[in-house]
Amino acid sequence: MIRVVSAVDEERCGLDGVSLGVGMLVAGIATARLLASERPDAVIFVGTAGAYPGGPPVGSVVTARKFGVVSGTATLGLGYVPRAPEPLPADPDLLGALGLPLVDVACLVAITTDPALAARIGASWQVEHMEAYGVAAACAAAGTSTGRIAFAAVLGITNVVGPSAHAEWRANREACQAAAAGAVARLVAGR
Repeated sequence: MIRVVSAVDEERCGLDGVSLGVGMLVAGIATARLLASERPDAVIFVGTAGAYPGGPPVGSVVTARKFGVVSGTATLGLGYVPRAPEPLPADPDLLGALGLPLVDVACLVAITTDPALAARIGASWQVEHMEAYGVAAACAAAGTSTGRIAFAAVLGITNVVGPSAHAEWRANREACQAAAAGAVARLVAGR
């Protein structure tokens, strides 16, 4: 069974699924609870994201190849993260079934608005998102003897990360949510 999840109901555009809440920690905890009660074979997150400069174009739909936790404070050299968590991969079978462009997703606790910070993070990552790492970590931790619970994220690119991101997100959110949810609906219908 594939379970479709999102941060908020609107991101699923009518698809049956579960809203986890906003932010990496909240989404990870909600996913752990969901996995303990339902034990799906796979989880697909559907939502929106911002592209770093040079990343995928606004309006595109992508899927994450890997997810990493990124600290803006550490990126700027103003602090450090002891024993930072390793990046987590998406499930290769789900990626193949989705057939979408692959990107590397940086997960942060806050949306980046500073252009210099966006450029620094964007040197290693193509997309910024808030919840995906928490969901991926919960799926990895709840794995069975045969391995992890399969996980993938499908994201509609609503904006370029930086000072105008919120206005772009507001303008493009509905169309990008619908496009991402449509990609997930096609996969779920085909299984």
